[in-house]
Amino acid sequence: MLLTVKRLLGQQCRLQVSGEERISLVKSLVSEELNVPENQQTLLFQGKVLEGEHKLSDYLIGPESILYLIIKKPEQAYLEEPLKPIPAQPHSVWYRLSQVLEKHFRMSDAVKVLERVLNDYYKSLGLLSLENIEELAVDILNPEETDGEPLITGEQEGHPKGFFQWKNCIFCF
Repeated sequence: MLLTVKRLLGQQCRLQVSGEERISLVKSLVSEELNVPENQQTLLFQGKVLEGEHKLSDYLIGPESILYLIIKKPEQAYLEEPLKPIPAQPHSVWYRLSQVLEKHFRMSDAVKVLERVLNDYYKSLGLLSLENIEELAVDILNPEETDGEPLITGEQEGHPKGFFQWKNCIFCF
């Protein structure tokens, strides 16, 4: 039978499978066709979440059925694990920050502070939604259309070049 798998953004694929195929195989085929990792896929049929070891026939999925694909965010295990020191390039903000910390703290304390800053930085990046990024892009690219909250760059506030503040959020890069 021929199935259609649709993403919310309009991308879709058609799969030739039998009714006795397992959902896990369908996810594998979707992964190949739409380049979405299996562990990030949730397949829906008539409002029901399709479980991996069940067969298509268990859900009464027949020819020309449409399955909907929801993509989950990737697991963020790296936020829970302590960061390993990363060799920074001499021109990077992280390298410069490490130099400043080493001037004012013992080496072991400087490493702890830098690790915490890096963890917080990556955690906050993980919390940004596509909507947040789109709003930021609109404000940066069309400053006359903003809602009155100016973008403050590091150069204006005496911070390093890779700093800016937007709507009460501070970003460093």
